[in-house]
Amino acid sequence: MAPVSLPWDVEKEILSRLPPLSLVKFRTVSQHWNALLNDKKFINSHLTRVRPQFIFLTDSKVYSIDIDLDRALDPKIEVREIPSNFPYQATDLTHTTITSCDEFLFRDFWKQGVAIWNPWLRQVGWIEYVDKDFHFCGVGYDNSRPDKRFKILGYFNCLRTVSNTYQVGYKRVGVYECASQALKFLDVPFKQWPNVAPLSLNGNLYWVTDNPEDNHRHEYLIRSFDFSSEMFKTFCVLPCRKSHSRDEFVLAVYKRDGFSLLKQCYETGEVEIWVTKKNINDEEEVEWVNLMTLPTSNLPKLINKLCGVSYFIFDKTLIMCCGDEETEAACIYIVREDMCKKIQIGFGIVRFSHCVYLPNFISIPSEFRPLRV
Repeated sequence: MAPVSLPWDVEKEILSRLPPLSLVKFRTVSQHWNALLNDKKFINSHLTRVRPQFIFLTDSKVYSIDIDLDRALDPKIEVREIPSNFPYQATDLTHTTITSCDEFLFRDFWKQGVAIWNPWLRQVGWIEYVDKDFHFCGVGYDNSRPDKRFKILGYFNCLRTVSNTYQVGYKRVGVYECASQALKFLDVPFKQWPNVAPLSLNGNLYWVTDNPEDNHRHEYLIRSFDFSSEMFKTFCVLPCRKSHSRDEFVLAVYKRDGFSLLKQCYETGEVEIWVTKKNINDEEEVEWVNLMTLPTSNLPKLINKLCGVSYFIFDKTLIMCCGDEETEAACIYIVREDMCKKIQIGFGIVRFSHCVYLPNFISIPSEFRPLRV
């Protein structure tokens, strides 16, 4: 029986629904398929369908963690090691972080530089600091420009001489322009600095902090750093307050262009999930919707987690990566109204770094010095 050729539009539709790992393997099937994975329209179509994953770092290896929700009553995780031959080794995980900014991963190596990385294409670029004492905070870009010119927000530890025998330490904030390697200092007080790892969305950085004008300390805000104006701003007030000082807020990206906010009640363990009604921009007032409330479960207390908390919402399911309540061993928690499942990653890993990432096929910008992975 002669093989049947499908119409090209049908082939593209089928391929756009495949998981990233399968698409990577299919690059070698034909030149036509390989070219398709470089087509911007196809890449964007695939991004609208792909499910987020966790990128997970240990002292020596990097893994992707995919969540299989096809079995509604018994979800699984799939852990795959990712090739990651970076030019430097981190001294320890205290001095390395990994974060995502749009379609790329950025891994900071303290006192060395930053790797920009797309693991699915096995592409890595290297950003070398001119001044090695620059401390990484987060990545963004000027979203008023048509092209993305990535910038890094960070700071330096400095000393100010008060007298002949006395010096005072202070922090000096700066923005590092990756392509030009230019450093610009900002005249802003360090008290505006994020007290948690900031979230990157549409070029800006966002984080949750208390409202300094609220004397009772129950109202919390989202603060931001705008890379276009290079200014710190108050973005919006959170839709809920703390009822206990040890309640925890965790901010995440929702459906690529919005926010989700997780609030955990310290006393009861109850979890509220709020999401923004519209995509995030600086021109419209933020509207929040209470997406779901999860009853007391076997989720750990999220406050003061040694290696932080990352999560995403998919199909009204909370999927979270953090340490176990008692041992701090790395675990994935899958929670919805009728289920709370904990899956330990590996064999008791307690020092790790992690973030949420959307797998994609967008090549890293040409201005970054390429490395082999």
